[in-house]
Amino acid sequence: MNRPMRMKRIIKYLDTRIVAVTGGIGSGQSSVCAVLASQGCKVIDVDLRARQIIEKDTALQQELKRSFGNEIFDEQGQLKRRLLASLVFNDADKTRRLNRLVHPRMVPEIVEEMEEARFSQRYPLVVVDAALIFELNMEKMFEAVIVVHANLETRIQRVMNRDGQSRAEIMARIQQQIPLEDKIHWATYQIDNNGSPEDLKKQSLNVFEKLTADLRMEKRIRI
Repeated sequence: MNRPMRMKRIIKYLDTRIVAVTGGIGSGQSSVCAVLASQGCKVIDVDLRARQIIEKDTALQQELKRSFGNEIFDEQGQLKRRLLASLVFNDADKTRRLNRLVHPRMVPEIVEEMEEARFSQRYPLVVVDAALIFELNMEKMFEAVIVVHANLETRIQRVMNRDGQSRAEIMARIQQQIPLEDKIHWATYQIDNNGSPEDLKKQSLNVFEKLTADLRMEKRIRI
């Protein structure tokens, strides 16, 4: 007679925290999120979710065309993100208009995904990767906010190398965001990304350890 299979150990996280990772353009918040993901955290990329919502919401697409012109979409109906950015980020009113169109559709989906991840008890942390946490007054949604920062010239060079944007385009986007110095002041944790990738990883793991120190595998179920 075969003996029933035994699972050595099932570990559940009973009090998963939801935290935000933010910063300024080029500060390296996605790199920090990659380190946290390597530790088993659930990472929700808000920028990616916004693109997905625009792709599937035809009513939103029409509103975007009315606000910013038909040319922001190509012949296949794909959003020309760089063109939209060039139209929006030089103008504070247009930036607010874009946020008013996209965020009311996006935030409920993000909240639902956050709560599903929390209640699944599968992750040590649920991490929301979002540049505009403070700009949208969303910081109270999270138990901690991690701010990733680097000096201005480093950030500009990173974005120029990564996206091929001009210095003027990058500065226009930076000027639409709350100064990074203020975000550092408001942060629960801060990570300095002026050094090497190894240093960034070390700091990220240190923050991870601090955030999960009192959540260590609180319940073990043996079958």
